Amino acid sequence: PPSAPQNLVYNINQTTVNLEWSPPADTGGRNDVTYRVICRRYSWEPEECVPCGPNVGYSPAQSGLADTYVSITDLLAHANYTFEVEAVNGVSDLSRTQRLFAAVSIATGQAGKAI
Repeated sequence: PPSAPQNLVYNINQTTVNLEWSPPADTGGRNDVTYRVICRRYSWEPEECVPCGPNVGYSPAQSGLADTYVSITDLLAHANYTFEVEAVNGVSDLSRTQRLFAAVSIATGQAGKAI
């Protein structure tokens, strides 16, 4: 499988996060690398985290990404999130090695107000 994506950066605007990254240094010798994003939300209990769930939007998608960016929308205001970006190829799901990913943790701000 490929190594982790590199240079993960984010831009946050209220309850939307834009992630961008660079391709992995090692593609595993394959050219079928795509990306997937795992989103987890942390509650007030430090060890308690839950998947973000179906209400969160991903543009263009959450997995099968050919490009090195994603926009994540409809996050909860004043919440703590961790996003993991994983490079995958055709053998990643067959591998028994530990998942390699780039991660960033953020805290959202005030939700946008409808006009």
